[in-house]
Amino acid sequence: MIPTGKNYFVYPDCIDGRKSFNGLTGIIRSELQRDPAGGDVYIFVSRWRQSIKLLFWEHGGFVIYYKKMDNGSFEVPPLRADGQGRHISEIQLLQVIRGIEFQKEKQRSSIRKNTLALEQ
Repeated sequence: MIPTGKNYFVYPDCIDGRKSFNGLTGIIRSELQRDPAGGDVYIFVSRWRQSIKLLFWEHGGFVIYYKKMDNGSFEVPPLRADGQGRHISEIQLLQVIRGIEFQKEKQRSSIRKNTLALEQ
């Protein structure tokens, strides 16, 4: 069960899908300068965007919610360059998990980037 009423943060780079509890909490501590046990939900997308991991603290331990797409890929909402870029709403998180597209692109490149684009 995904926790409701929390802050949801998208990690701006794609991750190695093999990372688990220690690797993900290490990213949160070292790169995001945040406490992974602070009650927020952290969202990580794999390089090819076929899997997504949510990491959060719940009742004395960390929980990883993991979902892999059979067909297609996960799309996160565009990250803003105004300092709020890593934060998404609960509704946006549910849309990401369900595989809903946020914006149509005219043509999607066959080369995938390892970072998530910032909205200007």
